[in-house]
Amino acid sequence: MIDLPSWLLIFPILGVLIFVHELGHFVAAKWFGVRVKEFGFGFPPRILGVKYKDTVYSINLIPLGGFVKLLGEESPDEPDSFARQKSWKRIVILLAGPIMNLILPIIIFSILFMLPHDQLIHSEVMVNSVAPGSPAQQAGLKYGDTILSVDDAQVQTPSELVRLIKETEEYPIELTVRRSNLISGFDSSPEFAVMETIQVIPRDNPPKLQVVAVVIDSTKEISLEEAQEYDPDLTVGDTLTQGAIGVSIVLANPIVRKDSESFFSSIPLSLGVIKNILLSTKDGLVQGITERSNPGFTGPIGIAQVTGEVLDELGFSWVFQLAGLLSVSLGILNLLPLPALDGGRLMFVLIEIARGGKKISPSLEGKTHLIGFTILVAFILVISYFDVLRILRGDSILN
Repeated sequence: MIDLPSWLLIFPILGVLIFVHELGHFVAAKWFGVRVKEFGFGFPPRILGVKYKDTVYSINLIPLGGFVKLLGEESPDEPDSFARQKSWKRIVILLAGPIMNLILPIIIFSILFMLPHDQLIHSEVMVNSVAPGSPAQQAGLKYGDTILSVDDAQVQTPSELVRLIKETEEYPIELTVRRSNLISGFDSSPEFAVMETIQVIPRDNPPKLQVVAVVIDSTKEISLEEAQEYDPDLTVGDTLTQGAIGVSIVLANPIVRKDSESFFSSIPLSLGVIKNILLSTKDGLVQGITERSNPGFTGPIGIAQVTGEVLDELGFSWVFQLAGLLSVSLGILNLLPLPALDGGRLMFVLIEIARGGKKISPSLEGKTHLIGFTILVAFILVISYFDVLRILRGDSILN
């Protein structure tokens, strides 16, 4: 049996996601009577094509999705061309692809919720390490402390703690902490622990300190010895990054059971997952802009790498969650008002509406989309270059 590299799984995943996207455009165009010249599975060269009712249905060599060729995408010469349709119909056709990419994750996540899966019933958040000079250290937080609540709001998972702290950055918060008793033989028993309330002021912009052998500027650097107290894996030249209060945390005492959701309860849970993905994307973009750093962009090579890592480290079931995440990302990307994307074409329709129905020159629109496509390809090549460098360094995307 041939043992194929796990990263190759990205090809069928992207193939399905792009095909679903194009299927949305195809169905909407057919619904409004726009002539579809070709609906292809995969990308040319063509292997097989069958014509039915003015549409060529083709199977192509490169199995990375699909495409839809509409009659007159910029020119309104023919009555059944895309550009000849009323503005609201063109908007629906353009939005149909991204909407399909946003509907697909709802289906994926709903199925995953309905299948038997591990459900976290109860857990606690324990402090694993405290950054030197951080608000947590100044407030007296220590390794082994269990954070039970933030301003009376109960905390059971690391994500809950991060969310509650993020909502109160730069304002004092009170942490209810369970601190293990130091009496020998009873240090790990909750019955012999003490409860304390600690006040901390989270930072809006935590420092990023470079790990050095000798500290010259303490505002930008930290000694190797101190850095390794927070993260033993750090070495000279690395950067110590920390959160708003300066602690690393772990999930403690988890209680897990197998559970499955009903059809009706799985849908709102799926919408909640997608909402969290959208919020994380927004936060990543804002952080990337404010810190002038990469907010997490990755090209096809990076996507292939993360697919392989997910399959190798987390198992095949997580690949479906990755597919849902990629589908949401693809839907958002195509809604951006950039030339050559659905959002860019949508902008031209909206400009036409704002001009009282006066169309922009088809040649100008075509040139704009061509320039946008060229810039998009160049951007992908630049991102792919850094993806290759990361792989050559042996760095992981997940860790």
